[in-house]
Amino acid sequence: MHVEAREQAVRQATIMLPYFEQEVPALYVADGTPYIPVISLCQILGLRANTHIPRWRKLMLWRHARKLPWRTPTGHTRVVWCLHVGALPSWCCSFDWSLVTPVRRAQLHQATDAWLKVTEQAQQEMLREYRQMRRQLFEFLMAYMETDTLLSRLTLHLRPLLNSTDAHVQFEELMNNGRFLVQEATNHARDMLYAQASIPIMDVVRLDEDGQVKEEMCSLPLFPVVSKEERTQFFAYLARLSVWHREFVAFLKSIATR
Repeated sequence: MHVEAREQAVRQATIMLPYFEQEVPALYVADGTPYIPVISLCQILGLRANTHIPRWRKLMLWRHARKLPWRTPTGHTRVVWCLHVGALPSWCCSFDWSLVTPVRRAQLHQATDAWLKVTEQAQQEMLREYRQMRRQLFEFLMAYMETDTLLSRLTLHLRPLLNSTDAHVQFEELMNNGRFLVQEATNHARDMLYAQASIPIMDVVRLDEDGQVKEEMCSLPLFPVVSKEERTQFFAYLARLSVWHREFVAFLKSIATR
């Protein structure tokens, strides 16, 4: 892509770098994601970009790095390596802090401590959602485990009470819709549980003074991520089932008054 075309897709602004009390250029790509030129980050801490970038490119923090056009303070445009803003915590841990001034080291400590706290809070929230979703999936599967048998029994009891062709047609349609919805939702819930079962598990233990395992505390998923799309689809199934339940109850009331 030519530099001119890239410039049209990138919007440049200035932001305050958290904890470092320093303004840095921010390059916003088409989807609004901000990137920061690595050379600007290095200038703030007094690091040599040319020395560090070749090593950083081998690290995971470079996974989402991009080359973007940056307008320098002198008005020239250069295509430079830029880091996703979310990579800043990893970047701060990717070099020897003895290379920076004591003031910057203190800021690095403050920044990484704050980011670790945010990460821990995010992990706890993910774990809460994971456990809540897992409990809801099991509760759903248990509640609808005997649905097919129950609907078959209802069919045997209710068919003799249906005294019109329209009632028979409506009843069969309700039964078929109910079975279909329950089966679809059940398959989706099982797929979600199977996906959760593939998440690596870590054992949390307590160590004694000699570094030996004193007791096992609990087992936790390493990445307790519940797909937003899958969660949304599951609750959509529940909403459709709720509508079906109301329609079925209304039908039962209608045949009871005939």
